[in-house]
Amino acid sequence: MLQRFVEEYSDSAFQFAYRLCDDVEESKELVQEAFFRLFKSWDRYDASQPLEAWFLAILRNLYVDSVKKCDRRNRVSLDAPVRHEDGEGLSIAETMADARDEDILEALERREAVEQVQEAMSSLSRDHQAILTLCDVEGLDYTQIAQVLGAPPGTVRSRVSRARAALKEKLRDRTAGMVA
Repeated sequence: MLQRFVEEYSDSAFQFAYRLCDDVEESKELVQEAFFRLFKSWDRYDASQPLEAWFLAILRNLYVDSVKKCDRRNRVSLDAPVRHEDGEGLSIAETMADARDEDILEALERREAVEQVQEAMSSLSRDHQAILTLCDVEGLDYTQIAQVLGAPPGTVRSRVSRARAALKEKLRDRTAGMVA
């Protein structure tokens, strides 16, 4: 069961960790440590609760602990792609990967929209990024997110609502800047 869980959730765990810390190597380390802690504390797992929620809570707590230990401020990953306003620096293969039989212009517009959402997400607070990742990327429901965060479901609903409003505002600002 544990091996299957690792195989199924390694990618989504990495994506969640990366959303939290925005660093590839640190994300890998967090995920590895989270799986280690999951195995180590397996005897304390309550099978009536979703395993994914318990695991993501472990992962989130590890991240919070690492931030407390190392007072980091807005680090920029050297591995992050450099993007210029004119789109220079983007890989054509990346841009065209999903185009297949579709119109190239549509694929480019879709890619640009995805990049705008990603950039807007990355400009949100870490708390907003985390809750939107859990809800809208990982697809967890409010009860599962409440278990991960250790907060009541009502609090989770309001946090998701505030995070979505903040994301909409960031996107509105970005699109207004493009039109002007």
